[in-house]
Amino acid sequence: MANPFRWCLVSQDCVLQINVVLAVVGLIILLDVFSHLYLKTVMFPGLNLYPVALRAWLFWVRVLTMVVYVLNAILGIRMARNTCVFKFAGYMLIGCVVLLYTFSIAVTRFMYRRRFEFFVQMMVLQMWIKDSLGKVEVEFGCCGKTSVVDYQKCSTNRTWASGSCCGEKNCPGCISKLTEYLWTIEMDVARDNIIVSLFLFVALIVMVAHFIDVQFQEESYDSDDSEETLTVRGDDMSTIKIGPSQSGHDGD
Repeated sequence: MANPFRWCLVSQDCVLQINVVLAVVGLIILLDVFSHLYLKTVMFPGLNLYPVALRAWLFWVRVLTMVVYVLNAILGIRMARNTCVFKFAGYMLIGCVVLLYTFSIAVTRFMYRRRFEFFVQMMVLQMWIKDSLGKVEVEFGCCGKTSVVDYQKCSTNRTWASGSCCGEKNCPGCISKLTEYLWTIEMDVARDNIIVSLFLFVALIVMVAHFIDVQFQEESYDSDDSEETLTVRGDDMSTIKIGPSQSGHDGD
């Protein structure tokens, strides 16, 4: 019987390779997640409010998602050698859940821009109150929250960082600088999750095609084996029927 899915045949090597790629991509994205945590710890420590991309809960969600992503890829590598229904069902279930999480994280990074800008303003205000904006001023070449006027209106004897641009003309405020910079982090998170989603979507399609092919081959093999068994049994029956007549002639 011809295979109706022969146009989408997927070899074991293809399954192995796509899942190895998934594992490598997952590890690379996991490193990117930890780099964002390092940035938060070094540049913006001890704050109570952050934009979404730097919040602790999103960090743990991303870490957990990437770990499950890599483990699922390892399961796919094992399935390249031995495919069974339970492994396939587990792979597809975990893959669909991870795909949903990664896609939702990617999409939501493009939403709520005004809310994002509000949280950046609150973050800069916290740093201003705690007198910890100097490092940001030096790193991003900015001055105060909005401009050097923040130092002129400040009631305390606060002085700007020596490496900032507060003494120069047209020195921008740190809110605009940090809004631009932190938005790139939001886009990095979106990019990482879009890449992960695309690779995982392709892998799920490959695994479905491979599983269908393996199941069809097993059914075809079982069908051929049953036909051979029936043929042998038919021969045995004919032998049994012929046997007594032959022995009667021998007796005569």
